[in-house]
Formats: sequence, structure tokens, C-alpha cells
Amino acid sequence: MPVVQLDGQLSFVRISLAPSEVPKLLERHRSEYPETEDVEQRAKRLIASDFPPSDSREFVARVCKWGGGQRLVSRICKAGDATIAQSLKSAIDAIESVNVAWAIGELQHLPHLGLSFASKIARFLAPDKCVVLDSVIRTRIGYVESQEGYSEFLQDCFQLLQMLRTSRAPDAAFRDLRVCDVEAAVFMKVKGKNHNVSP
Repeated sequence: MPVVQLDGQLSFVRISLAPSEVPKLLERHRSEYPETEDVEQRAKRLIASDFPPSDSREFVARVCKWGGGQRLVSRICKAGDATIAQSLKSAIDAIESVNVAWAIGELQHLPHLGLSFASKIARFLAPDKCVVLDSVIRTRIGYVESQEGYSEFLQDCFQLLQMLRTSRAPDAAFRDLRVCDVEAAVFMKVKGKNHNVSP
């Protein structure tokens, strides 16, 4: 594993990502998770309608299905539709107040909802402000499973987003990237067996 000096410290580099890889990684992500756009649209409608309880439950169920956590749905639903709706409202209020880590904590008050799926819900509620921090990224890159670990990964994704937007890569679509797109590219990169994608 390469060691480089960053900000005066020696750092182990777990992955490297060339700007030219990002479009192909995002294409793979869309192919493997074809329901992403549909779930994003559901989130927009849910927010616009002020979180009706039954729609809130259905949204959480769709996010769990999207993320491969169908087994969690019945356990989370034991909280009741009104509690789920209130948790989503509290989370979006926190996100809009620029306190994403607190939003993750609010979502984790729902039964059996860990950081991974709380971050998946947050990502769909605010794709331009939130990312997913799941076990793949945590274990392969080295983020801690905590609100602090989430905040660190989110900050790193925003930094990467800024670097991509100002890179000399030929794809002008980088200007339209959201922070969740950066996370999706990182996820596909580390998920790959050899951590390598041909540009």
C-alpha cells in the first residue's frame, strides 16, 4: 500500500481515483442500481408532501430494498408510520441546518437502523449534501462506523467533488456532479475486485 506525505503527515493511500475513471464508475453504478433515480424522485415527492406517514414507511422500505436490506424493513416498521415520518422530518431539518451527522443520528433512533442504512436514507433525502457510508467503504478505505467517521467521509467526498470540478478532465459533466455521485464512484472503485477500472 503506497505511503505519501500529506499535510506534513505520512499517509497510507488505500485507493487512487483518476478523474477519467469517474464516468465509467458512475455508469456501472447506474447499471447495478437501476432504481436509484426512482427512489430519488420518491424522496422529492415525500419532502414536497411533508412526509405523510404511510408514504414515509414506504420510502424507508424502498431505500432498504435498494441497499439490499429487505430483512430490516419489518423491524424498522415496528416503530410505526408516525414515528418514521417524524424521524425523516427531523433528519431533513438537520440536513437543511447543515448538520448532516446529527441527521444520521436522528435516523438511527429508528429500531435496527444502523449507520449504513441511516446514511442511505439521508443520501436519498438530500443527494447534493449526503453520502452513503457502508461497510464496503468503511472496511476497504478505513472510516470509523460513527457519526465522526461519517462526517470525515462526507468532507472527503466534498473535497474530491471540488477537485473533480476543477480538474482538467475533458468531461464537462463534472460540473453537474453531486456529492452522492462522488461517493457512488468511490464505492464502485473499492467494490471492484482489483480496485481498478480502465478509463
